[in-house]
Amino acid sequence: MEDLFASIESSEVMLSAQDALFSFANHPLVHFYENTSNGGSHIGFMPSAVLQASLYTALKDFPLLLGHIKDGPGGLAKIVVDKHGLNLPEFVESESSIHYQSLKEAQFKWSTWPKGVATVGPTTAPNKHGAIKLLNVHIVRLHEDSGLILFCNIPHYILDGFGYYAFLSHWAAICRTFCRQEPPLTEQHCQPLYTFDRAIVDEGLQGQRCPLERPVIDMFTGSRITAKLLTLLSYSARTRLVSMCVNIDFGHAHLFRVSRESLAELRDQAKARIASSADISTYAVLAAFMCTSVCRAQNRSAREQIFFVRAAHAAAGAISSLFGTGQPQYTLVNMVHVHESLNLGSGRCYIGNPVILQPIRIPLDILSLDAGEESLAKVASQATLALGGITAPLVGEFVDFLNANPNAYARYAAYMAAATNVLTIIDERGYHTQSVDFGHGGPTWVSGIPWHIPNFVAFFASPARPGDVDVYVSHSPRVADALAKDAFFAKYARLLF
Repeated sequence: MEDLFASIESSEVMLSAQDALFSFANHPLVHFYENTSNGGSHIGFMPSAVLQASLYTALKDFPLLLGHIKDGPGGLAKIVVDKHGLNLPEFVESESSIHYQSLKEAQFKWSTWPKGVATVGPTTAPNKHGAIKLLNVHIVRLHEDSGLILFCNIPHYILDGFGYYAFLSHWAAICRTFCRQEPPLTEQHCQPLYTFDRAIVDEGLQGQRCPLERPVIDMFTGSRITAKLLTLLSYSARTRLVSMCVNIDFGHAHLFRVSRESLAELRDQAKARIASSADISTYAVLAAFMCTSVCRAQNRSAREQIFFVRAAHAAAGAISSLFGTGQPQYTLVNMVHVHESLNLGSGRCYIGNPVILQPIRIPLDILSLDAGEESLAKVASQATLALGGITAPLVGEFVDFLNANPNAYARYAAYMAAATNVLTIIDERGYHTQSVDFGHGGPTWVSGIPWHIPNFVAFFASPARPGDVDVYVSHSPRVADALAKDAFFAKYARLLF
């Protein structure tokens, strides 16, 4: 610990308007490890002392995670690293009477987890002491040292998913050197590869620009009372308010699996109905599949609701339209990583939030209750065109637009809070989860937590078999139940839990 204090210098990092879009969200992910060493290791299975020592060593290369989020100019925030008052991570350890084999046999269902694995929820908020930790770690040692659960959270405001796993991988690499008594890693392992400098984004996006589509602009420019309220609050107060709202109306998560055979069949169906010769990515097919299926589930759920509940939803929609959030169409918001568009050179990777939002509007008649292959093909075609148009000039225009409208985050938050016909999807299959090897192999299972921000879908590479996709869906219980009963959806996706 003394080495950590001695190595950190005071600094400030101004967070950008692009970062602010994700200022209310967390990265609360859970990793399961099996002890297969049979007592062969001379220091034991992932010993707590080594995990903690390597964590503090890794933080020397990620000093941003030791800072405090402070309000900055223009409604944005900054990270203040004070060497005399570091914001040390929350590091919690516990033991469980549950054996790893029991979790494995139950396929890691959330209901079988030890209580209290997640120490924070899906939204960023101050803890009981009024502090916002930039790193939360909870290590749960399973019965008879049969395995270990690692919960780790970093606010999305600080790092994107690739940055999250860059840190975990670096921590794990240092832990391996400790376990194997190898020479310590040099700065070359981390610093030339990853950069936190927000200014580098502008440098990497110099050149031409191309105009943004209307749906993008509408998400960030609507004049809404809620948005104005958010801009008047401090960052701490904003996160408290959003967290309370999400806790009242949170999404219940379900996990589905789409096999590689089902994915290939869906892709063939979409290609057979699209006149264009453009190739259809697996993401476009998966996004279309989930969007059409969730919309049908929402329609079915609404039909089954009693009259006064439907009337309340209709009234909420009418009120939303008065403030600019009424939506005659369904909106699919694609959260797209754009690291490749940043021309950084030297193999460096920016791990702030190089993510853009690419919404597409879909006429509700396409997403009819009885639609199947036809709606899949049409939405997959739209998604292919929209994602194919993401180029460096478009990313540059997106960043310029946000910089010119620093309060866009508040309008976006209000838009998402009021909208009903909207679904946000992110593809997390590219995260290097298996690189988080602390010396005894990578995680056997990686999972989100049982609740999340509503109207949210994430794709994970399935640990069961290469090419399979695990689909994390967070929605209202009624819609989630209707989704599981949808015939077209159930034909291609299997409910895990």
